[in-house]
Amino acid sequence: MKKIFENQYAELYDISEEVPQTIFGYWKGFWLLDDEEAMKALHFPFEYVEKNAIKIMITDYQFLEVVPPETNEWLEQVWFPTIVQKGLKAEIVLDATSLTAKLSVEFMYENVNQTGLFTTIVPTMEMAKELALNVLKKLQVY
Repeated sequence: MKKIFENQYAELYDISEEVPQTIFGYWKGFWLLDDEEAMKALHFPFEYVEKNAIKIMITDYQFLEVVPPETNEWLEQVWFPTIVQKGLKAEIVLDATSLTAKLSVEFMYENVNQTGLFTTIVPTMEMAKELALNVLKKLQVY
């Protein structure tokens, strides 16, 4: 696992040595659109996904706090469509342990499948990696 980004809102790793074309990330904190560091974290994957032909993101929201409605709207209208346009095909989400994180994840992913991004929630990292490998095989990129 190679760390590719870190600030107080995200810790992102390229795990392509273990699961090809895949990144893993912890998303943290309270994302406000006017918070420069939060936006830096949310924008980082765009270029990285495109430059490195990343197809899968495994995401852990256990450290996520509340996602405000205006941030969620930005995610739906900008983040998800952009990340798909950059080449991401699937986001595999690890089941959040805290109630706040669970509710935020449900809120964020309510309409995400309309963007063309395959998303699902799995209970463990091992299951996420296995599913990622299966998705890559179906995409015929691995």
